[in-house]
Amino acid sequence: MSECSTTIVQTWIVMGVVALLGLLAVAGTRRKTLGGMQNAMEVVIEFIGGFVSAQGADGAYRSRRLLFEFLLALLFFILVSNLFDLIPPYMAPTNTLDTTLPLAVLVFVFVHASGLKRHKGKYGKQFLHVSGVLGYVFLIFSVVEELSKPITLSFRLFGNIFAGEVLIQLLLILVRGTAFYSGGFLLHLAALLFTLFVGVVQAFIFMILTFSYTNQVSPDPIAQGLGGGSHHS
Repeated sequence: MSECSTTIVQTWIVMGVVALLGLLAVAGTRRKTLGGMQNAMEVVIEFIGGFVSAQGADGAYRSRRLLFEFLLALLFFILVSNLFDLIPPYMAPTNTLDTTLPLAVLVFVFVHASGLKRHKGKYGKQFLHVSGVLGYVFLIFSVVEELSKPITLSFRLFGNIFAGEVLIQLLLILVRGTAFYSGGFLLHLAALLFTLFVGVVQAFIFMILTFSYTNQVSPDPIAQGLGGGSHHS
């Protein structure tokens, strides 16, 4: 099976896992009981809402629920993808640009669609930082900056996850046999914990950057915030 086909299969597995986690999380709500999964979801949701409100960007998107759900979907998809490194023989779908670049392009489309929806025909004016002919010269740099965002976003995620996998593969080659049982397994454990840490951090960084880009193009506040239970709106 080719690398691209493997990535597609693993991506579908990740989507299935994320969907299953969502079903398990809401199952307790229907029974009017809260378990570990529901509590974990609440912590994540409150964190995102609290972060957005703390940034003073309650109006990052006219449809607060759409923004909120988009951020949650990104977070859980990338998080589960990253953690696939810990389940042999699977590899994280995010260890290839075949996954991270489309994700970054999706963010790019969402960000500018939100800006167009908010500002309509006046949206392009925010890229003209200086009036007159000089403004159009700087417009070129603004366009290049915007086009570079999905590239840097995708390479940041890909690079960190790929580096973690290379580290684990090197340890599997170098530390094995007698060396493994003589204490080398501690290096493997440290590498796995480091991979877990990087996977979680990179998922949150991707989500936070997505919010930041969206807020930059839609900075106008609205009456109500995104925190404090807005996910029920």
